[in-house]
Amino acid sequence: MESLSDKLKSLGVHVGANKLTSAKPARNEYPIEEVIQGVDFQTALGNAFMVEQFFPLDYHQGTASLFLNNINLDVLARWAQKPHISLKQSDKFIFLDTETSGLSGGTGTFVFMIGLGFQSVEGFHLVQLFMRDPGQEMAFLAALNHFLNSIEVVVTFNGKAFDIPLLNTRHVLNGFSSPFKEIDHIDILPLARRIWRNRLSNRALSNLEIEIIGVERTQAEVPGWMIPELYFEYLRTGDARPLAGIFYHNANDILSLAGLFYYLAKMLGDPSGDPALPGMDIAALARLYEELEDWITAIQLYERSLEQGLPRDFYIQTLSRFASLYRRQGNWDGAIYLWKKAAEQQQIEAYIELAKYYEHNQRDYNEAIKWTQNALDLALKTEINPFERRILMMELNKRLERLLNKQNKPV
Repeated sequence: MESLSDKLKSLGVHVGANKLTSAKPARNEYPIEEVIQGVDFQTALGNAFMVEQFFPLDYHQGTASLFLNNINLDVLARWAQKPHISLKQSDKFIFLDTETSGLSGGTGTFVFMIGLGFQSVEGFHLVQLFMRDPGQEMAFLAALNHFLNSIEVVVTFNGKAFDIPLLNTRHVLNGFSSPFKEIDHIDILPLARRIWRNRLSNRALSNLEIEIIGVERTQAEVPGWMIPELYFEYLRTGDARPLAGIFYHNANDILSLAGLFYYLAKMLGDPSGDPALPGMDIAALARLYEELEDWITAIQLYERSLEQGLPRDFYIQTLSRFASLYRRQGNWDGAIYLWKKAAEQQQIEAYIELAKYYEHNQRDYNEAIKWTQNALDLALKTEINPFERRILMMELNKRLERLLNKQNKPV
């Protein structure tokens, strides 16, 4: 397979921080200016092509707003382990997404388009910076840095693993200091995985925008895997017409990123505000609040998720986690109730927890023996790995022997 370096060399481009030169297209019948309405953004290092769009305050991407006014960011900021972000003004946030020459990253990969979205008092601004050819990279990065001058928080989707490291590398290779070292970063992909990993098999942005905020893209959409090849074809021919689909793709990524961020922030800030929230999402929120040590909200959400109904396996998992939370709080009545609900679903761990409780807390050895024997009987019928079954049976038999000795020990 032809490498990125080989492709660039065939176009007359020399790779390296100080050796990037302009590609020499075979013809220039359809320059980018004739395909996309934009302007040259002037920097001290040259020009970058820029496209701007403006969206009014009442605009929604699907069902989600793009505007962070009056949204409580406290919980989202605590999840990101950056609690100070909740105090930032909305115009200090920027949403960023890149289009690149390859999807694997590395020093041979470069960025040729950067989408930026930011809020002002008038509305939401979408800016797309485009690098006509690799020889303009320094001007391209200088234009990006201009828009980051007053920004304090950058929001991405998978930017921690891809976009930001790649932009850091391109800055270093061009002799620049990366601005991202001074900007807080929130990557919402891990949060999306936390909330929707059990309900949605696909947590890509393109699927979340459909499933969560109800966005459907038009036929102008270009699949992400096609984008690098389309850009190289443009460099080879000078025909920018196929790039219109890339601009459309990138613009929608920014709008959906902002909309999804708004949705997540609103859901975390007021989890009881949406009565139509699916039970599995509520249970996932309960677990997140539990890990943030907000016990009261976690309990309310666990109760709500169980009342709303959950698939069997997830119902059992939620009963177990909820019972463990009650146990840590010393609420034994609540924990016992939930363990018995799980036991009704033939859940071995619930039997064991009940046996432990009656042995150590109540000294009721008859009841502890009953739950241990139930666990043994179920272990024989449950389809599990033979090695795991053997270990489990050994532990349960050891527990049963100890309980029988305690039961028969003279008072």
